[in-house]
Amino acid sequence: MTIKLKLDVEAAICQKLTMILKEQIGEQVETATAEVVDDAIIVRFKGILPPAERIMAKKEDGMELIKELKEKLIEKIKPLLEQTIKELTGAEVVDIHSSFNPETGERIEIFTLNKNLKDVF
Repeated sequence: MTIKLKLDVEAAICQKLTMILKEQIGEQVETATAEVVDDAIIVRFKGILPPAERIMAKKEDGMELIKELKEKLIEKIKPLLEQTIKELTGAEVVDIHSSFNPETGERIEIFTLNKNLKDVF
């Protein structure tokens, strides 16, 4: 994988997934970074909590509600995320691992793929 092409793909992934999060589930992302690692893509989104959710996250029951909501919302858009990754990389998504931390306002998505992208680009 050449550095330029790898960086282009990572930038496109950040841009597209940030747009999907905003348009489909209303998440405003402050920053996004993506890293292609062999047959996986790791995407980290920072600053996705709006002010009202930041206030709720200060209490344990509020954190649990936010976490549950975010998990349900991401489940609904997984097919769109898979399709987007396939369009950008040419690889099929085998699995998606999602993690959201309401204390930090960060979301991590790990996409495992059916081929090693190091061999593709």
